Amino acid sequence: MTETAETKRRYYRKKKSKSKKKTSRKKSKSNETKRNFDILKKKKIFTKEEKKILDIGKTAYNKALTHYFIPSLPDPDLIFDYSKTKGFFIDTFSWRVTLNLANTPFLHLDQEFLDYFFSLSLHEIAHYVYCPYDNLTNLRLLAAAIKGGVSKNHAPMIVNIFSDLLIDNRTHRKFKDLMNWELQITAEQALQESKRNKLSKLWKLLVRCYEILWDIEILPKTMISDELNKIAGKTCDIILKNYENESLWEKKVQKIAKILKDLLKEECKLANTTENMEGKNRSKNGDKQGNPFSIPNDVLETFGDISEVKNIDMIKGGDSGNKKSRGPNEISEIENAAEELAQEIDCKTFLDVLNLYGLGSLNEKLGIWYRSRAKNLLRFNYYESKPSGAIPLYPETWRIGDSLEELDPVQTLLASPSIIPNITTRKWSHQEGPSHRISKELPDMMIVIDSSGSMDWDFKRKKISGRYHISLLAAFAALHYAINNGSHVSAINFSNRVKKTTWTNNFYKIEQILLSYIGQGTVLPTKTMIQMAKSADRPSLIILISDLELYNWENALKTFKILMQRGHTLIAFFIDGDEELLEQEDFQELIARGAKFYCVHKMKDLIGLVISEVQEVYTNL
Repeated sequence: MTETAETKRRYYRKKKSKSKKKTSRKKSKSNETKRNFDILKKKKIFTKEEKKILDIGKTAYNKALTHYFIPSLPDPDLIFDYSKTKGFFIDTFSWRVTLNLANTPFLHLDQEFLDYFFSLSLHEIAHYVYCPYDNLTNLRLLAAAIKGGVSKNHAPMIVNIFSDLLIDNRTHRKFKDLMNWELQITAEQALQESKRNKLSKLWKLLVRCYEILWDIEILPKTMISDELNKIAGKTCDIILKNYENESLWEKKVQKIAKILKDLLKEECKLANTTENMEGKNRSKNGDKQGNPFSIPNDVLETFGDISEVKNIDMIKGGDSGNKKSRGPNEISEIENAAEELAQEIDCKTFLDVLNLYGLGSLNEKLGIWYRSRAKNLLRFNYYESKPSGAIPLYPETWRIGDSLEELDPVQTLLASPSIIPNITTRKWSHQEGPSHRISKELPDMMIVIDSSGSMDWDFKRKKISGRYHISLLAAFAALHYAINNGSHVSAINFSNRVKKTTWTNNFYKIEQILLSYIGQGTVLPTKTMIQMAKSADRPSLIILISDLELYNWENALKTFKILMQRGHTLIAFFIDGDEELLEQEDFQELIARGAKFYCVHKMKDLIGLVISEVQEVYTNL
């Protein structure tokens, strides 16, 4: 390279570097300006008119609270967002109501503002006191919508439509004139704006539902097609039938999903174009690529974002989703609800529902599912005998020299009013009662599980299946019993590589190791097993689940012998194993030392075998 060329390279490199620095300073100034704007926005000085509306909003909200007998809700978030990116909603995790006081129709009188905010507050608070009421109900309703045939991203729309119609119809029975007026003025504003923009079918359907439920007329009859009128009629029939029976909510949501699924596909498509993604067409729910749904503007203006799962942000940022803020085995309220839901639905629907909730990674969601399914599969106790104490049998003579504490004054006076030592004095004769068993500390447990390619695992269909699926159920059952009884557990997941966790009583860590499916070759991690055994505080029970297709059988047998010599108990379950292999000298030597090996040919038998063998070990130690 010539000197001139090198000089030019240095010059342009230096010039480019300076250019980058200038750009970063500009960005820095831009960010600083934005931060200052945000601070000014937060510290905004309200105008006289805004102060008045703010006071009216507080009065209306407190009035609504009084109607519901002052439920324990946090203070509302009363805001003025003139961009209307926020409206009126309640966060179903924190249960905090947000009222955008700038997002109102054309009102003039103070009483009109008071009535309008009162009506909206009644609606939002009703989500807390009535529907969905809690996270378990919300999860169940989302699952019911998916069962009704809608996509997982349309499921929140079905649930929101159902709960809004249910709540508003309930409120309408007490505040008929108020609810009619509030819907009338809101709909009129949309009708006026429809001169510029055509009203959507979904908006017409929702308004028509309210017309049927409340027996009022808002829209011109020519605006509603026979098809929409038929769909609205069916939806309202479902809402009104056995109206007060909350146990029918899931069935009702499922039926409404079947009725509305085609309309939602037509009206709420994925927004792939820039035009559809602008402004109010944005939605928090989308496909795998994050493409948002195009919710019609008129629906957003009148009924809010019906696609929103309102507590998703709180889960990601709140205490419920923050594992650092809780104990090692502390389960959050939402996880408890999810565990209960997992008992009721298939794995695919369960994962879809938790995806909507934004609850953790795939492995964390699968951990909740397996934890729920493995509950109570394995119940065993480790007992030892203890005497129960002396039992009184019959009174006998108390003599001088006996312990004074043994003298029974009542029995003595019953024998004779004159107390004569050695003659009328009495005591009780005792006998040791039968021994009883008390629970002892359980030994620790090492779970070694094979996740090679031959241990197949399919959880993407409605029916979860595979060798690894059954193995996980057995492993989870043993894990949670041991943890719940104060023992420590270690886990080794192996294929052509190893994933492990040291001895711990934190079942989250163990679950994540067990759920880390590898799907390659099968090499038993002999060194890891020996190292884990060395670090144990006491001899442990080792449970090995594999399909017996090991590449390192010789090292495996040597490792089994070393572990047995050090006092550990070994029970191995070989899926589709060959019984003739167990007749070999090495296996017979291990069996003579107390090891047990099972060849499992029917996967449904694996869980029962693990349960019975582990139970026998713990009850006989």
